[in-house]
Amino acid sequence: MFSPLRRLTFGLQNLQSLQNCQKFQQTSRLIHLTAYQQKGHSKWQNIKATKGKNDMIKSKATNFLLRKVKGAVSRGGFDLKLNRELADLETEFRAQGLPLDTFKNFLQKMKDKPEIEYTFDIIGPAGTFFIVTAETSNKKALENDLRKYFNKIGGFRLAADGGVRSWFEEKGVVHVDVKKDGKEMNTEQMEEVGLEFDVEEVLLIEEDSTKKFELICDSKSLSNVESQLGKAGFSILQSEIEFRAVHPIDCPEAEAPKIQKLYEMLQEDEQVRQIFDNITPDE
Repeated sequence: MFSPLRRLTFGLQNLQSLQNCQKFQQTSRLIHLTAYQQKGHSKWQNIKATKGKNDMIKSKATNFLLRKVKGAVSRGGFDLKLNRELADLETEFRAQGLPLDTFKNFLQKMKDKPEIEYTFDIIGPAGTFFIVTAETSNKKALENDLRKYFNKIGGFRLAADGGVRSWFEEKGVVHVDVKKDGKEMNTEQMEEVGLEFDVEEVLLIEEDSTKKFELICDSKSLSNVESQLGKAGFSILQSEIEFRAVHPIDCPEAEAPKIQKLYEMLQEDEQVRQIFDNITPDE
């Protein structure tokens, strides 16, 4: 999603790119849309942070590192003096200009009240399906929160675990810097690297003056692809598992406001990490 993201939050600006599905009436919130739309993502999944693009980028970087922190703790414990991997991640927080308080508070929270990641399947109106990943220490309370959101909007309900999973496939998605050893690589060069590492697809994503490559692979290969890219000297910006719709559907115009509202409410919930849907991606 997606994610820690808080990975996706809303506002109200640049709405024209949403109008092929529905013209939304203006509210007091601001929507920021990036200059590109990621392949495989619906228009709602491509809406970025309320506080602006820089906050969104910093949030993604933080969440990526926090996932690494969780893995480092599981392998070597909480002691920075004894766990070299964890100490290196603290150094990486500093190097990227990310708040060390976030790092320290995350470690303390893991000690005091460890959270578990859960995945929720949601059935929406007109054949729309959603998968939401969240981290919480109380699954039942989060389920109740989700039902409250659904009751306010109407047309949504929780499915049994895995109830809509067959409509999606899990893919590993890695974002890397276009520069390697100080030189910018072109798409053809990155595709050659992708072939070597068993990557299914390579995309060049441009936003303003910033470029990055998106590499898509089998979800089971994600760890290996990330490791190989790191060994080859690439700067990894983000690495995660995403759910991509197998057979995307068009969004009925009448249902667009409901879906918009669902995304707003979910993305304001601090427990939610990622949101995926089966709605036709923007080109």
